Amino acid sequence: MSAAEPRIRVWTVRVQPGGAEHDDAYAVLDEVERARVARFRRETDRRRYAGTHLAYRTILGQRLGVAPHEVRFRRLCGQCGDEGHGKPTPFAPDGTALSASLSHSGAYALVAVCDEPDVPVGVDIERVRPQMDWAGIPCVQGGRNTHGFEQWTRAEALIKAAGTGLSRTPPRYTGRVFGPWRAARVPGSEREWFVRSVHSPGGYAASLASGDPRAGTDVGTWSG
Repeated sequence: MSAAEPRIRVWTVRVQPGGAEHDDAYAVLDEVERARVARFRRETDRRRYAGTHLAYRTILGQRLGVAPHEVRFRRLCGQCGDEGHGKPTPFAPDGTALSASLSHSGAYALVAVCDEPDVPVGVDIERVRPQMDWAGIPCVQGGRNTHGFEQWTRAEALIKAAGTGLSRTPPRYTGRVFGPWRAARVPGSEREWFVRSVHSPGGYAASLASGDPRAGTDVGTWSG
């Protein structure tokens, strides 16, 4: 970990499913992203995915000082250590890397970036859906509907930060608290992780996870 207090920047991105800018988005995507676009059956979903990843690449490019199409990703599994799959790490052609995470739900995306690549981050946003049935979802332990989505986003953010992938065993909170951060253990990871709620648009829940409880958080809206 860095000796200085790391800063994590979080942006809420409004994603529009149409518009000329999304016709241009496809050009900046890499082969993996284009293959994902092709798997969507609905044109609206293809455009939303492309627009979301254009915004993500634009933010990453601004932090790295490169054009959106120049951002590259390498993957490393936090559980088995393989490089062929797992959490993507963005980097520039000169090798400069960031720690970053992307989540999208409904009309919004959430992007988290830390300029220090040794401070892992994970973010999750979910649209609150009335009458959600939480039966069989182990990371949610009762409570009102909105609280269920808050629990869900915390678990998802922790898993994304750890890069371990989904597990039927949910993260376990240790009871330790560091300011807004709650400490937790994630199945498949030997280290301790930390999670907090972050501001989200009305009708949504969102959480941020990190590997460093000293991290300060700046939350804002990205306007392109």
